[in-house]
Amino acid sequence: MHLIGSTGVYGAERWILALMKALQTFYIDQVHCTLLNLIDGHDERSAIVKIAIQRGFDAYDFETGGKLNPLSVPRLASKVRSHSVQIIHAHGYKSDVMGLLAGRITGCKVMTTPHGWSLRTDKKEQLYEILDRHTLRYMDMVCPLSQDLEHGLKPIISPSSLKLIPNGVDIDEVRALPPAKKSNLRQYTIGYVGRLIKSKDLITLIAAVRDICIKQPCVRLTLIGDGPQKFSLEQITIEWCLKDNITFLGYQLKAIPFLKTFDLFVLPSLTEGIPRCVMEAMAANIPVVVSNIPGNRALVSHLETGLLFEPGNTHELVKMIEYMIEHPNQARAMASRAAKKIEDKYSSRRMAENYIAVYRNLTKL
Repeated sequence: MHLIGSTGVYGAERWILALMKALQTFYIDQVHCTLLNLIDGHDERSAIVKIAIQRGFDAYDFETGGKLNPLSVPRLASKVRSHSVQIIHAHGYKSDVMGLLAGRITGCKVMTTPHGWSLRTDKKEQLYEILDRHTLRYMDMVCPLSQDLEHGLKPIISPSSLKLIPNGVDIDEVRALPPAKKSNLRQYTIGYVGRLIKSKDLITLIAAVRDICIKQPCVRLTLIGDGPQKFSLEQITIEWCLKDNITFLGYQLKAIPFLKTFDLFVLPSLTEGIPRCVMEAMAANIPVVVSNIPGNRALVSHLETGLLFEPGNTHELVKMIEYMIEHPNQARAMASRAAKKIEDKYSSRRMAENYIAVYRNLTKL
C-alpha cells in the first residue's frame, strides 16, 4: 500500500504512479499495489486518486479529520487489514507517522521513500519535519532518492535499514505524449513545471527573463503549476512590466505536452531531492539549465547534459540561458546526451527492479 497525503499531482505523485505502473507491467505476478491518499476532511476525489483509477490501479481517499489526527490511526489499520497489506510504503511526514503507527498495530512492514526536505519557515511545518526525521528511525526500511538525501540520513538510520534507490521516470510515457500546440513558433520559450513556492526561487528566474528580454524580445517564460507564491509572482510580473513575456498556465493535470513545447527548461531551486521535472525534461530531449545544488548535480553535468548556475545568482543564470539561445547546436547535443543518461540510469523499470528486491527482503519471499 502506497500511502501519501497529496493535494495535487507533482513530483512525488508522478513518481508513485510511475513506480506502480512499472511494477504492474513487469512484476504483475509478484506484487499488487494499492494507493491510499490521506485527506484532512471530506472532499471530492483527489487528483492523484482519479488518475490512479483511470490507469487501472486500486486507489482510495482516506479521511483523517486533521493533519495528524491519532484517532484515525485505528481506522487506517482496519483499512490496511481489509486489503491484506504486507508492506506500507509511505511518502511524506503525514503518511510516515500514520503509516508507522498503523503498521505496528497490524504487524505489517513499514518503509518510506523521502522525496526531499524543504526550506520551510513556518514553525508548524518545521515541527512536522522534525517529527518525520524522528519517525524514520523506526522504519523497517528507508529508501532515499538521492545521494544527498542518503548522506543526511546516515547519522540517524541504521545502515541495514537504509538503501539508496535513485528516482525513475516513465520514459515511454514521456516520449509517447504529443506536444501541445505552440502559439508562436518564432518565440523562444523558457519553461518551468512545479509548485510555486519560495524554495523554487522563481523570483531569480523571472529576474533573469526580465534582463534577457531587453536584448532578446522574442523570449517568453511559461510557468506551469500552482502554490502559495502564485499571487506575489504575478504581482512582480506586473510591476516589472513583463505581463506580455510571462505566462502562468496554472496547475496542469497533464503537464508533459506543455513541457515538450519548451525550447529550454529551467529549475532555479534552492533545494531538491532528485527533481522529477528535470528528469522528464531530459527524457523529452529538452535542454536544461538548473541551479548548482546536490539534487540537480546528480542529473546535470555542466556542459555535458546541461548547464549549472549558482543558486540565486541572476547574472549567472542570464549567461547560461543566453548561451543556450546563442548555441543551439551545443544545446541539442547536451539534450541528446541527457536523454541517454535518463534512459540508462533513471528509468522506472530500473527503479522497480530495486524496489522489488526491497519488498522481497522485507517479506522474506
